[in-house]
Amino acid sequence: MSIINGPFNFSGKLGNMHCYFDPARGIWILAGNGGAKKKVMDTLDSLEKARAYAREFGGRSRWGSLLKQSLSGIRHLMFACCWGEIMATGKLIQRRDETVPLGNRDVLVSKDPGVLTQIDFNERHPFRSVLRDNYVIDFASDKRTITLRIPGFIPANDARWVTKYYAVRLYVVVAQIADMVWNPDTQMYEPVVPGLELLSRKVVSGWMFNNSIPQDVNLSVLLDDPAFSKPGIVVVVAVGVEFSLMAINGEPSVTPHCGSMAIVKWYTE
Repeated sequence: MSIINGPFNFSGKLGNMHCYFDPARGIWILAGNGGAKKKVMDTLDSLEKARAYAREFGGRSRWGSLLKQSLSGIRHLMFACCWGEIMATGKLIQRRDETVPLGNRDVLVSKDPGVLTQIDFNERHPFRSVLRDNYVIDFASDKRTITLRIPGFIPANDARWVTKYYAVRLYVVVAQIADMVWNPDTQMYEPVVPGLELLSRKVVSGWMFNNSIPQDVNLSVLLDDPAFSKPGIVVVVAVGVEFSLMAINGEPSVTPHCGSMAIVKWYTE
């Protein structure tokens, strides 16, 4: 028996419990240690279903990691805890694959690309509440050039933030996302086209001051090679908005965590 009086800080493991601080949410989390040991998990017949779910979890984890890497150019505009949203989307895609049994279901994003635009990458500042939906995305016939157009963009009216801001700028990232499928030979999940996360391209506008007059925004991203080199690929367009709250020597300064982003468009062959 033990008695503890007064407040105290604890981080680490104690018995069947562990405690840690979540800096993104600013809270302490206390949770229990659960689950079977690895040897038991790998051999016990009654845990076969659990092993199947674990394999699929690993597959969508790899898919989600590659998705975040593909969008690394605007990763600083994501909320730190958006991983759960990405994983939930991967699980939804896997559950819709009825061609293979539980444990080997693929993440066939090319068959359901619309779910990518539903991922909330910044729950604290949802993209739809930050940028007015008056933009147009064009995908050229060369399958290399994608352009964001916003006619008559007025920062004070079209870009909104929780506090008064000094200036705003826009990001456009074009990425290619591959299906993640189970390979029976290697007993691993693998992308149908590896290395696509290295082909993402980004363009950033100049700073536009809060009191600027209307201006036409045209931001074009050029891929190195035409998209859709193989089946099972989705081209996504992500748009980011970043705000500067102050100026240093007359120039806008970057303020951490002031902005948002989202996947706003997708294309399949």
